[in-house]
Formats: sequence, structure tokens, C-alpha cells
Amino acid sequence: MRRAPLVLLGAALAGCGWRAGMLAPEGYDTIGVEVFETERGILQRELEPELSDAMTEALTDLVDAPLATPARADLLVRGRITAYNRRSGIRTSGNDLAETGLYVAVAAELVDRRTGVVVVPTRERHVWSGYALDESAIENEGRARRRALRNVADTLVLDLFGISTESRSAGGAAVESAGSSDDPGR
Repeated sequence: MRRAPLVLLGAALAGCGWRAGMLAPEGYDTIGVEVFETERGILQRELEPELSDAMTEALTDLVDAPLATPARADLLVRGRITAYNRRSGIRTSGNDLAETGLYVAVAAELVDRRTGVVVVPTRERHVWSGYALDESAIENEGRARRRALRNVADTLVLDLFGISTESRSAGGAAVESAGSSDDPGR
């Protein structure tokens, strides 16, 4: 008897059009993630597939639209890794390196696969991710990289899908950068 109200509530929510997550722009049903490019001079291996995985997870978690292969999707997430640097880090009183970090910057846009038209202009986001240099330093760097890529992916998905329809149609979506004065090489 107690389940009946819950079933009715579930049916009411399903019937009223309530959805969890952000919506794709009007007219686009499926989303694909292209393999991100890397700027010339970035020599870190395996960044592109790790970022593609992070973008796929972010889209699955945050956007209410099915994913498809890039060849079949209506809307594509296209982007590039613009920076990947390690920082010098924090030293102990004995001048031993105790903690360091890495910096990742990524730019992305939404593109209509059929026409090639940019639906949402480029957004660029960056993040620093620190890690300790102890006996598991190599594992710590891998975790820091995955954490940074996921953070950038989440932020880009929120930026690309969270802008209002009015801003898109009015052309009010300008190129943004999360850059600051502490950006390396900028």
C-alpha cells in the first residue's frame, strides 16, 4: 500500500516532461565526442584518449541526450588540448621536492556534424592539479592528471550546454578563457 503513492509520483514526473540534466540545443538529439587534438609542442602521451573518456563521462553525467559515434551524432564536441605543463613544486626545508603539480588547458566547441556550423563557440578552461612526490609519485601524477582532465571536461560541458538559448540565438556567446595571470606561457 505504501508503494502506490511512490509509483503514482514516479508516473506523474515521467508524464510531465521532467528531466535530469542539461539539454542539447534544440534540433539535436545525439552527441558525439571527437578525439581531441593537441597543440604542437605538447609531448605528453595518452592525453587525447584520457580527455575523450573524461568528456564522455561528463556528458553522460550532466547532459540528457544519448551519446553516439562521431560519424552518426547530430552534434559534435570538438576541441584541442592547448597546454600541458608541470610546475616546479614545493620544496622542504632541506630543498627536497615534496609536492608538484600539472597544468592542463583545453578548448572545445559544439559543431553541427551535418553542416560543420559551430553551434556554440569555443570555450577554453584550465586547471592546476597538485600531487605529492612520495614513494607512489608516479601513481600520484596519473591520479592528478585524471582529476585535472575530469575537472576540465565537467567545466567545459557545463559551459557548452549551460548557456541559454537566447544567448545562442543573439550571438552573445563570446570566446571565454578561464586564464589568469598565473597561466604558464600566456
